[in-house]
Amino acid sequence: MMEGRLIAVLRAAHMTHLIDFMIMMPLGAYFIRSLGAAPSDLGRLVFAYTVSAGVSGVLVSGVIDRFDRRSVLLAGYGGFTTSLLLTAFAPSLDALVGARIVAGVTGGVLSAMIQAMVVEVVPPSLRASAIGRVTTGHALAAVIGVPAGLALASALDWRSSFLAVWGLALFVLVGIRRHVPSLPGKTVVGAQGAAPRRPGASLVELRSLAGFLLTFAVTFSAYAVIAYIAPYWVGNVGVAEAWLPLVYLLAGAMSLHTSPLAGRLADRHGRFGVFALATLLSVVGIVLATHAPRLPLVPALALGGGFFVFIYARWVPCVAMLSDVPPPASRGAFLMLNGVTTQLGMGAGAIFSGSVIELEAGGRLSGFDTIGLVAAAISLAAIALARFITRSG
Repeated sequence: MMEGRLIAVLRAAHMTHLIDFMIMMPLGAYFIRSLGAAPSDLGRLVFAYTVSAGVSGVLVSGVIDRFDRRSVLLAGYGGFTTSLLLTAFAPSLDALVGARIVAGVTGGVLSAMIQAMVVEVVPPSLRASAIGRVTTGHALAAVIGVPAGLALASALDWRSSFLAVWGLALFVLVGIRRHVPSLPGKTVVGAQGAAPRRPGASLVELRSLAGFLLTFAVTFSAYAVIAYIAPYWVGNVGVAEAWLPLVYLLAGAMSLHTSPLAGRLADRHGRFGVFALATLLSVVGIVLATHAPRLPLVPALALGGGFFVFIYARWVPCVAMLSDVPPPASRGAFLMLNGVTTQLGMGAGAIFSGSVIELEAGGRLSGFDTIGLVAAAISLAAIALARFITRSG
């Protein structure tokens, strides 16, 4: 019962901070009207978040394993709730950028702490399943949180969206205080007669570096395609903009079932095998999605939804595999740096796509097929990296 409540609280924490991140770009038109932002300023808002999340992850990674996990999670989530208020009441664009920096600093800590809590509380034999249940927060954010936030913005204003998330976050903060157990900081001891091992030493070992490279490969290959799949679906596949949200709704609804399923299968049949299968299926989805011709609405929705489902599904066994890489005394630092690597992979994938994509007359994109082939090749390389990590453990 306690484990179920813990997973529910962590899933809610994961969902709320993802809503905060995911809703920024869809609200861009509101920022332009109310704050006088230019279209290029929307990139500043996302950049402010991702860079601050990366910097905070690097800085905090050196000390995070010295502190109680619950205390760090409470501090990070408390800072997140503050950032929501700063965002909701930002009087100018510069103030909004500052609020997003605060959100990034706390968001970078939250992702690592949520993963660390799951890894250290749930037995290894059930860990992938628990990770799958927590990551359904991503699907809930896509299916419920973002559409509800946009509906509030349309009915009232954009500030009401962040105030609504803040209201939810207060309940989550109470849940963290009540249901998340205390997990004291780790102490590193050496073998009998040997000097204690420095906690950071394991982070530069070959297996840890391979883990970071695996994370980069998985996120790069995903976001190289995700960054431009919406305009490709409109310009090349022929899906009307009004129907485009259905792709994300369908993918989110399916992921509510497939992500926990991937976790259960990983616990039952092995993490590497499930990761390899999900990655191979994602490669098929990547190639089909980036080479798709004009399609009727229903096949286009099915193909787009399937692409996202397999991209999300491979992340669950991947995180479970990576949780076994660091020793307990360096786990928080490893997950924190792994979160930074995730941000780098996402950004590098999007930048790579932007350097290849060209806009043709009529709104069609060229070069997306090349991006798909590169993403597919990197995904296959990720399988080799995962095999090395599991064999060297």
